[in-house]
Amino acid sequence: MSPESYQLPSTPPEIPEDNRILYYDRDRAAFRYLSHFWPSPFALDGASWPTVEHYYQCQKSLDPDYQAAIRAAETPGQAKRLAASPDRPRRHSKQSWFRKTGTLPRPDWDDVKLDIMRRADRAKYAQNPDLAALLRATGNAELIEDSHSETFWGIGEDGDGPNWAGRVLMEVRAALAGQ
Repeated sequence: MSPESYQLPSTPPEIPEDNRILYYDRDRAAFRYLSHFWPSPFALDGASWPTVEHYYQCQKSLDPDYQAAIRAAETPGQAKRLAASPDRPRRHSKQSWFRKTGTLPRPDWDDVKLDIMRRADRAKYAQNPDLAALLRATGNAELIEDSHSETFWGIGEDGDGPNWAGRVLMEVRAALAGQ
């Protein structure tokens, strides 16, 4: 993606008439900054991170070699591919650090991943006031990651996924509004 794609809007984008922001697909052009892939440097756990995605993927293993590989990833997409679970179909995990090393993500990953994302999103918006202002400007709109392939963080193909990415962002927005 070109650097121009990562320009913040000069004014908050207009909220869709249905008061739902589907920021992965439908409303991506206007609300792309809500993505975990958005370049938004922040510090957390004694380190600097270029994106929420880098931080999140880095937490899948406590192995220092794994963490160095994720931190060195040039893009959030590359970090995600390196962190792919080895049990995913090969086409999704052929770059997986876990597959290449014959190791697995930390055993408690499913138990901790939601809190890890919460911490990363809070840090992103707390340390990037311009992004915090844009998030607050979404008002009370429902924030939805309308990814057809993401059934935990998004709504999945059938639209019934739990939308944890959007829910966490709404939690962060509520906390910012209360400050």
